[in-house]
Amino acid sequence: MNQKYSLDIVNVVNDYSSWKQEASVFLKKGLQRIGPTYKKAVYKQYTDGTYRTEVQKPDWLGYMGPVLMAEEGDTVVVQLRNAASRPYSIHPHGLNYSKGNEGALYPDNTGPELKRDDSVAPGRTVIYEWSLPESHSPTSQDSNCMTRFYHSHVSPPRDINSGLIGPLIVCKKGTLDLHGDRSGDYMYALLFMVTDENFSWYLDENIRTYITNPARGLKEDEDFIESNKMHGINGFLYGNLPGLSMCQGNKIHWHLMALGNEVDMHSVHFHGQILTTLNHHTDTISLFPASGTTAEMVADTPGHWLLTCTVNDHLMAGMQALFEIKKCFPNVHKPRPHGELRQFFIAAEEEVWDYAPTVPTDRLADMFVTRGRNRIGSRYKKVRYVEYTDNTFMTKMLRSPEEQHLGILGPVLRAEEKDTIRVVFKNKASRAYTIQPHGVQYSIEQDGTLYHNELEVVTPPPAALVKPGTLHTYEWLADCLTYMYYSAVDPVKDTNSGLVGPLLVCRPGSLKKGVQKNYNKEYHLMATVFDENLSWYLDDNIKTYATVPTSVNKEEEGFVESNKMHALNGFVYRNLPGLTMCKGDKVTWHLSGLGSEADINTLYFQGNRFLYRQNRRDTISVFPHISHTVTMEPDSMGQFEVVCPTVNHYRGGMRANYTVEKCSMFQRQGEVMLHSKTYYIAAMETDWDYSPNRTWEAEMFTGQERYHLQGGFIGSRYKKVVYRQYTNDKFTKQVERTADMEHLGIMGPMIHANVGDKVKVVFKNMATRPYSIHANGVKTETPDVHQTQPGQTHTYTWYVNKNTGPTTEQEECSVSAYYSTVDVAKDLYSGLIGPLVICRRSWTRYLDENIRTHIRNPRTNLKDDETFIESNKMHAINGYVYGNVNGLNMEVGDKVYWYLMGMGNEVDIHTVHWHGHNTLSFKRLGSLRNVLIFERKAFFSMKITLN
Repeated sequence: MNQKYSLDIVNVVNDYSSWKQEASVFLKKGLQRIGPTYKKAVYKQYTDGTYRTEVQKPDWLGYMGPVLMAEEGDTVVVQLRNAASRPYSIHPHGLNYSKGNEGALYPDNTGPELKRDDSVAPGRTVIYEWSLPESHSPTSQDSNCMTRFYHSHVSPPRDINSGLIGPLIVCKKGTLDLHGDRSGDYMYALLFMVTDENFSWYLDENIRTYITNPARGLKEDEDFIESNKMHGINGFLYGNLPGLSMCQGNKIHWHLMALGNEVDMHSVHFHGQILTTLNHHTDTISLFPASGTTAEMVADTPGHWLLTCTVNDHLMAGMQALFEIKKCFPNVHKPRPHGELRQFFIAAEEEVWDYAPTVPTDRLADMFVTRGRNRIGSRYKKVRYVEYTDNTFMTKMLRSPEEQHLGILGPVLRAEEKDTIRVVFKNKASRAYTIQPHGVQYSIEQDGTLYHNELEVVTPPPAALVKPGTLHTYEWLADCLTYMYYSAVDPVKDTNSGLVGPLLVCRPGSLKKGVQKNYNKEYHLMATVFDENLSWYLDDNIKTYATVPTSVNKEEEGFVESNKMHALNGFVYRNLPGLTMCKGDKVTWHLSGLGSEADINTLYFQGNRFLYRQNRRDTISVFPHISHTVTMEPDSMGQFEVVCPTVNHYRGGMRANYTVEKCSMFQRQGEVMLHSKTYYIAAMETDWDYSPNRTWEAEMFTGQERYHLQGGFIGSRYKKVVYRQYTNDKFTKQVERTADMEHLGIMGPMIHANVGDKVKVVFKNMATRPYSIHANGVKTETPDVHQTQPGQTHTYTWYVNKNTGPTTEQEECSVSAYYSTVDVAKDLYSGLIGPLVICRRSWTRYLDENIRTHIRNPRTNLKDDETFIESNKMHAINGYVYGNVNGLNMEVGDKVYWYLMGMGNEVDIHTVHWHGHNTLSFKRLGSLRNVLIFERKAFFSMKITLN
């Protein structure tokens, strides 16, 4: 069947305006501010190719284009006319197309006939034809309809921020009707995006139109730049998104998308409702840039409910909307059966909290934990949730030894599905607080978030504003899985002040006397950067702990940074107590995140792997307000680290120790390692060129080459250190890379191992500094990694047992990484990383030398120049930029396995998109095909098919 669409690209004026006071920085017009109104380019739909009658789209789409839909077997034909003022195109995600219908401009070595689709000039019309074969359709594990999108691809960042983006819904055969998935009552598509008007093609025009006398250098002014970043849902801010209305009992399909930059990591929270996505229940869904997901919701409990991104910066900047659930039919919703009533008595209490009771020896810790004339140190006034025995709030519940690891977190609230949780909350603090839960259902009167509802609420309900000295009783209905609770009078300030705790909801019959059955140990970890600059108590802490409070400048960069505590449960630099277990214990870890854009935390468990959704791993990423449960049976003894390896977080102290002890005389027989493999690998220094071929760069950015030597920049060549393989322990002859390994680029050789192998790596350090070689996910004799001095050779032995390899639910092989651990950050950025494939059966150290080598007369303070710093950040794949990766060659019909790794800092959030092809399987997060990589590993296969 053909799905035909006639689309027009037109210029419009878009208004982001809002009534909210907080919106002033973004939406208020001023002498040097554009205000709420911007010129944009958008897709509009017409009834046919005559472009006489426009198809009116629903108001909730905002500036997005119309919803395009197709089901398996369909051909999608789009006639695109460009009535705007500059060239644009249309490029789909999730559909199959030929090179002549791709709609993407880049150097692909095609001739003029196949380039006509790449860029549609103003006044021209081009017809695109795409298909939805079985290979691109939802699988049996997927929802009936999957969320994709389309956008202009002449210059994607500028085209998209100018407004050219729209939803694309792809469905299983026989499941699509005019309103999307026919099994639902309503469908909504929502785009969560920080629309950066600084990247719009129309920025200069908007300045000329809306600012009478623009100041010189206005476009470089930081406050002006920030004022043009619109944190919107479908282009609406601060609850202005219209038309999200449904009846109680309706089945709703939410198609959620994100696009944009590194900051576009979103945790989407639906208040008071439970959604199903990827066969899991949740109320909060995480999104990456250029990703989409489908969630199903049965509308429950009438009212105007908040829908928001819970990432702190996005919440404060207005990424909020309201959806209305109406009681349309009497008795449509039967009362659900109730289980046990579980009652808790919790108070909010202010106290002094020490992030580092044991002073760390790490020199990097000084800026965070050392008190000074204008530094607070490690002790802060905070507020915590504290449990009491009854509603008199006279006797505190003492924490057991097993609960000491909870640290700053509130008590664990445990319940089973269908239970009712009753929390009697007393506010013993000096300002208003609440309790807002995730993952449970409640009436609108029990919503613990204080938010402005222009439509009906005038006075905040008692649940949303519990004043000092007063009580409120909350009642919630339990669903399932690991969640959290927190105060939400001001969610950002309240949580940074300390009010957060774990909420654990289990299957019926899985709790015994309030504790999980069938597990020896239960641990809860909250990874977040507590930003004390955003605490209610910052001024109190300055007065109390800065030795000269009057010398403090709250805007000074060093002071601001010193108050960002990269913590696990409120402890930094291995101060977290109580993580002790026995070898062979069944351990469940409940992992949660909180915070802002920088808080995409990746937790790495050294020494022992865990199971997550039937996948064996040692690393998992946690979004703000997202929780995961993993299980572990530790089989390596000793003291190990659990850390966030994101560079800034690791250096800032997000590290803890856990200990595995031998508690039983009975010792299970160890696995026999049947095979031994030996690799000879050296660390060697080399000059590395990120862009040896400048053809791609020159064609894409005529006259604007980024990696050049002029203007005091280093260029594309840097001194690096790399792992390279040799034939034997003489280290005289290097192993030449074959054609299928050419793509590895800067990475070391691919090390292969099977379960049952003993891998020996004979490592020679041919560089000028100490280095090592360590792999994630393997077993070693000791947790300590030997530092190999320059000129020395050391043999590292890795054991690959059954708890290291993939499970039967995974593909045959999984990918991990090996790297140097002498200084993880500097060693990594200097180049020392490689892939380790296990199957069943920086900061560069050479920056000063590179400056001396490549810049003739470096100016003073060059290393502090922001433009110079940016020029040294290489956005690379295997150490190559701008299409320089070679060796990615295959034939039509080949089954191809891709091993993907991501490492680095907070900005290293990567979403991988293959033009024209979909993956057949993706063995990390189930069947979701938008591939998301950030400091962890992914593995999947795909079959190449071309028209």
